[in-house]
Amino acid sequence: MRVFAIAALAALVVACQPAEERDVMSAGCEARAAAQWSTEADPNASVEAITTGPDCARAIATLIIRNGSGEPLYAMTYNPSQVMTLAQAGDAAAMQAALAEWIDPGANTTMQTSSALPEWPENAMSPLGGEFPFYPEEGYGRENYAEVRAANAPLYCYVQGMESMACLALREGALELVGVQTFPG
Repeated sequence: MRVFAIAALAALVVACQPAEERDVMSAGCEARAAAQWSTEADPNASVEAITTGPDCARAIATLIIRNGSGEPLYAMTYNPSQVMTLAQAGDAAAMQAALAEWIDPGANTTMQTSSALPEWPENAMSPLGGEFPFYPEEGYGRENYAEVRAANAPLYCYVQGMESMACLALREGALELVGVQTFPG
C-alpha cells in the first residue's frame, strides 16, 4: 500500500509540473539493462541495472541481483559519474549500452568462483594481489576469508568505482560482499 501511495504521489508531482519541465524529464536518463547470471547454485539468477534522472550527468544507477524466484538478493545505488563503466554515458541510449556492459556476468573472466580470490597467507595483513590488491570487506578476518575461498562459491564481481570492483559470493542462497579489488585506472 505504501509503495502505491508513493507512486501515486510521484505521478501527481509530475502531472503538476509545467509542460516544459515534463519534456526535460522525458528527455532524461531513463535506461535499463538485464542479464541472466547462471550458476550451478542458481541457474536462473539475474542482474539488472536501472538509471533515472533529469539527465545522465545527474542520474543515479541502481544494480540489483535477484535469485531465480525474482527475490532481490543485493541492491546498491551509485552515482554513474563515479563508476568507470558508466561515467562517459551522455544520453539514455549511451547509458543503456553502458549498463549492459556494467552488469554482464561474462565480463568477469578472472574470478568466477570464490576459490579464484587471491590467497591470504598466514601472518600477512591482507590477501596477496600483486598489482591488483584485494581488500576484504570490513569484519572479514583471514579465517572467514579462507572459508569463503574454500567454498568455491559463485562470484559476481562488478566495477563499483573508477579503479575498483566489488566481489560478491553466492552462498546458501544469499549474496555476501567479500571485498573490493583495485586495478590501475
